[in-house]
Amino acid sequence: MESLINHQFFGATPATRYTVAGLSSEEAYRLIGANTLAGFEPVVHTRTAKGEQLRTRDGNLLTVVALHGTKVMSALEFVQV
Repeated sequence: MESLINHQFFGATPATRYTVAGLSSEEAYRLIGANTLAGFEPVVHTRTAKGEQLRTRDGNLLTVVALHGTKVMSALEFVQV
């Protein structure tokens, strides 16, 4: 199954925030690894607070990897297409 992978960075100011769409799996895992080495903690989210599988508005399965420092700095979304 293929994934559509997007990355969103939550910068300190609007000018430093950005989104990158269409990452390859290799790019996404490299980004997660580099941030882990830099001291960020990757947290994988696959379920809602009610325990249901995360899904996009279109019903596709969704996995979110949030990179935490003192706060959430960025998130990668893996959409199963």
